[in-house]
Amino acid sequence: MTENWLFAGLALIFLLVGGTAIALSTFWSRRFSAHSRALSSRLKDIALHRRADPQSQLLKSGGGLDALWLQWILSHAPGVRALGLLLTRSGSTHTTAGVMALSAALGMLFWLPPSLLLNAPWVMSIPSGLAAFSMPWVYLMHLEKKRRLRFEEQLPEALDFMTRALRAGHGLSVAIGMVGDELPDPVGPEFKTVFEHIKLGMTFGDAMAQMADRINSSDLNFLIIALMIQRKTGGNLTELLTALSLTVRERIKLKGKIRILASEGKLSGIMIGSLPFALGGILSVLNPTYMSTLWTTSSGQTLMLVNLGMIVLGAVWMWKIVQIKV
Repeated sequence: MTENWLFAGLALIFLLVGGTAIALSTFWSRRFSAHSRALSSRLKDIALHRRADPQSQLLKSGGGLDALWLQWILSHAPGVRALGLLLTRSGSTHTTAGVMALSAALGMLFWLPPSLLLNAPWVMSIPSGLAAFSMPWVYLMHLEKKRRLRFEEQLPEALDFMTRALRAGHGLSVAIGMVGDELPDPVGPEFKTVFEHIKLGMTFGDAMAQMADRINSSDLNFLIIALMIQRKTGGNLTELLTALSLTVRERIKLKGKIRILASEGKLSGIMIGSLPFALGGILSVLNPTYMSTLWTTSSGQTLMLVNLGMIVLGAVWMWKIVQIKV
């Protein structure tokens, strides 16, 4: 029996050493061989050439992954597709793998040290770890909203530009290309991408649908639906674009008024939601022995979890109240 365990251990060591040697040789050949260096140099030249043209966004990928195992993990991990779409909508240059690695690092950083330094159960540090894990996602959502609002503000100008181009005798596709060449980001690059897609053979409807997926704006959806109906039924396109431009401008004014009226509720929610944490931090500094009861006793831990759940529920409730759809 002892000999069998000895042979099994030797076989396991042999497999580990052999697998490590094969993995290292494969890694070395892919990264440091003459062929791989030449291929990497060519790919870098192509990437630099594409980055030099800010208008070109035909290729938007999750990022330069060389390891096949990393590609497999990212293709099967939950939420990767949503993260890639969020990166595209936010206009960020970060990769999917980089954002996921940053989220994991922040989650571990805010999960392990509090439980080790404060001698608190690891379960109590899970909320802080989850909050830190979601920070990059929240920041990307903020960038996505900011970019969408900027697109909606520039959309009436783009519609007016298209109207003038149509009245000058240009076609719709040419007018879209002119908007892409003349207007700034994000309207210009998005319309430029639509124009390039159409030039490469994509149908008009598919190109516009992809832009709607990249922007996620109700105003843009109105434009796309109106254009698709006009292409099937006919009609005066210049009058249609002019009416849409006026409608979008009125919607922007109405959204601004609603944002001003809802600002008081948002500020109240922020103040009420942050008050327990601020008060808890102040009491922890002034009297740490008194506050340590919350995370050193079972009743205190239960009370903290219940209060945290109620705070989150109240914050979500108030956020839903001030979100008024136009």
